[in-house]
Formats: sequence, structure tokens, C-alpha cells
Amino acid sequence: MKTHNITSKIAYYLVGFTDGEGSFNISVVNRNKDFRSGWKIEPSFNISQKDDSIPKFFQRILKCGTIRYRQDGICYFEVRKVNDLSEKIIPFFRKYKLKSKKRTDFQIFSGIIKMIVKKKHLKSLGIRKILGLRNKMNYGGKHKYNDQKIMSSLS
Repeated sequence: MKTHNITSKIAYYLVGFTDGEGSFNISVVNRNKDFRSGWKIEPSFNISQKDDSIPKFFQRILKCGTIRYRQDGICYFEVRKVNDLSEKIIPFFRKYKLKSKKRTDFQIFSGIIKMIVKKKHLKSLGIRKILGLRNKMNYGGKHKYNDQKIMSSLS
């Protein structure tokens, strides 16, 4: 990503907003026979706001992601494509560093994206490592499928 086209003022506005309202997430979705392991790892970066001007600003500046609206009127900017995460989002936040707890989440998230790019998420050992790292993010967070259920189904 050519971050030199973004002014420092704009970049640090995005960083500050992300420090307060952003999220780096790793989801594990439905067991499905279409996936080699039976599970799909889905990374995402998002911010949300009632007013859609800020999510649309993120999308315009970072040149990636999608805008979606929840039924309650909340607008999301979300990046889920691994290429966009690895080539745009991660380089941006490496150059313009987060200041809050999200900095640690970002570092873990970056490592997981690196594993996904190297296709390590397609094997049981890689999924196990990703689950361990994911538990260190977002204070452990709540997950639809717990690690024990996922790991017990891996060969």
C-alpha cells in the first residue's frame, strides 16, 4: 500500500478512531466438508458508527473493504479479503502505530494473516496455532464455536 499518499493528519485520525472503535478479529465458521479441515478461518478488520461518513472515509482512504448496514442503523467498514488485509491494512497500521490495547491485538492478527498467506490455516496444526493466538486477542472474546469443539474434530 502506498501510504505516502495519505497525510499524517488523516492517517493518525484513522489510527485514533481505530484505537477507540476498531476491531481485529479471527472467526472460525461452520464445519463444512468443502474445507480441508472442516473449518474456515475468516480474518477481518472493522470499524462501526451510526453515521456512515466515517466508515466510508476509511474505505476511500484505505482503498479496500466493504460498507454494510445493520438493521439497527449501524454502519460498518469491514475488510475481509486476505490480500487487502496483508497488503493494505497491515502495512498501514505498521507505519501508523496504534496506541491502545488494540496494538497487541494487531500484532497477533498480523501474525495470523502471515500464517494464512502461507496456507498454514489449511492444516490441523495451523488451525490449532491460530486458535491459541486468537485467544490472546480481544480479551479472549466470545466465539460461536469453542476451541475444544473445533480441535476435537481435527484429524
